[in-house]
Amino acid sequence: MKAQIYSQVFIYILTIVLVSFILVYGYNAIQNFKKRAEQVSCLKFRNDLANSVESILSDFGTVKRKDFQLCAGYSKVCFVESFENPKLPNNADPIIKDSVLSNTGKNVFLVDNIAKESFYAGKIAVEPDVFCIDAFNNKVSLRLEGRGNHVLLSRWS
Repeated sequence: MKAQIYSQVFIYILTIVLVSFILVYGYNAIQNFKKRAEQVSCLKFRNDLANSVESILSDFGTVKRKDFQLCAGYSKVCFVESFENPKLPNNADPIIKDSVLSNTGKNVFLVDNIAKESFYAGKIAVEPDVFCIDAFNNKVSLRLEGRGNHVLLSRWS
């Protein structure tokens, strides 16, 4: 009788340990999957923007509207003049300012409260020299105008 009780306790403990292990492993797997999906969405935004700039770069006078899905966790995107030397406003984000002053070449900044991620999207011009657009439902609509040797970016109205 005592042997049966000990074996049942052992089975219950083993079951609890196994279920706990499966739950922890499953939770970690789901978190990794979510993290990878966010990385993929950021890469897609980056590639879509760079490809759009490249495709319209040499078509002087061509205007296109492009809607981009922004990465999760970012509220706006900022563009910095890269065709000519930008004049930075005094109230520019300190990370953007530091990046421009350090000549990193990066001209697109994903911003939450501060700029967190940046990359080069090609030769772009913006008015003013640091142009930020807020995301609406994680999307931004841009007006791309080919200027022959650069692309003028602005908000699509």
